[in-house]
Amino acid sequence: METSKLTRQIQKSKIRVMYDLARKKENVLNFTVGETDFMTPKEIVEVSNRYFSEGYTKYTPNAGVRELTEAIAQKYESVTGRNIQADSQVIVTVGATEALLVAMQTVMDPGDEILICGPYFPSYINQIFICHCKPVIVPTAEEDGWMPKAEEIEKRMTPRTKMLLLNSPCNPTGAVIDETTLREIAALCVRHQIVVISDEVYKDIRYNEEPYFSIASVEGMEELTVIVNSFSKTYAMPGWRVGYAVGPEWILSQMPKTHDVTAACVCAPFQYAGAYALRHCDARVEEMVAKFKARRDLVYQGINSIDGLSAVQPQGAFYLFFNIKKLGMTSEEFAYELLDKEGVVLVPGTGFGEEGEGYIRFTYAADEESLKRGLERIQRFVRGNC
Repeated sequence: METSKLTRQIQKSKIRVMYDLARKKENVLNFTVGETDFMTPKEIVEVSNRYFSEGYTKYTPNAGVRELTEAIAQKYESVTGRNIQADSQVIVTVGATEALLVAMQTVMDPGDEILICGPYFPSYINQIFICHCKPVIVPTAEEDGWMPKAEEIEKRMTPRTKMLLLNSPCNPTGAVIDETTLREIAALCVRHQIVVISDEVYKDIRYNEEPYFSIASVEGMEELTVIVNSFSKTYAMPGWRVGYAVGPEWILSQMPKTHDVTAACVCAPFQYAGAYALRHCDARVEEMVAKFKARRDLVYQGINSIDGLSAVQPQGAFYLFFNIKKLGMTSEEFAYELLDKEGVVLVPGTGFGEEGEGYIRFTYAADEESLKRGLERIQRFVRGNC
């Protein structure tokens, strides 16, 4: 007996492979998973605890409690400039991961094609396989700041293309897609009637003063865009598993059907805590982003000061995707040897698709002292291999 073809097709994320290896070693500096060293703000925890103590432990509506869906609708009305109906255009999910999968399952048929920009977050490919669809990779390049190009997207469209998945700010590159590029991509999607999933989980972790621009705000995209977000990164709540999707009624009103048979609903006290976070914790987010920016600068400058390594400065998220090509090593050789010799755990770029070969992802969500020690060990490793 053996497992299904689908199960055999799904590959374990290299992020998790490296994370699991790190747990087996001592004196390791682990910069793999996208998990910050910040604790969930105390006031958010207190709200959750209060709802637990008051007995809010029953099932909730599939789409989420009204307090949270309304808070999400209001948040994205300010982002998109559109009216959003909390009862038919919002769903609360078990993290952004479930929102992505349920959105795909709601729109896609077996054999349909989904365009994704590479390098990409590894869960995307496996979710596309679960939907029995075909991933089509649109490469981006370091010399272009990892920015997707509309003409490259259009080249890869076929009659089976039904969806485009965008991630901005991007994991693993930290690229933020600019308004001009998004408008060009939107024009393509409107012309060809392509649905866009806009993965915006790092939307509030950006390092410039410009307001965030969502493709959903472009004329003609209101019926073609599903926005996905979560509380994991912005509010330091990764283990709470609270995510959500916002989009047109023809998609969002149908997503609860699939959500019902996979997760049913999200823990009620966690939902109420999420509503509180959206309405009252902006200052906390600003504090975290300021610290992330300082860490970004530290790691970016540190990597670029090491002979043989280079990187584009990330504009968002908390990852540095640095270039190792001058060293003459593959991404996996670099990552495994660095772990073995120096006890530093990073993720090989091939964990984010073929376009990641020659690169390494460094998560700078750790404290500054750990980041400095990590940079010292990386420098020692590179000097010993040059």
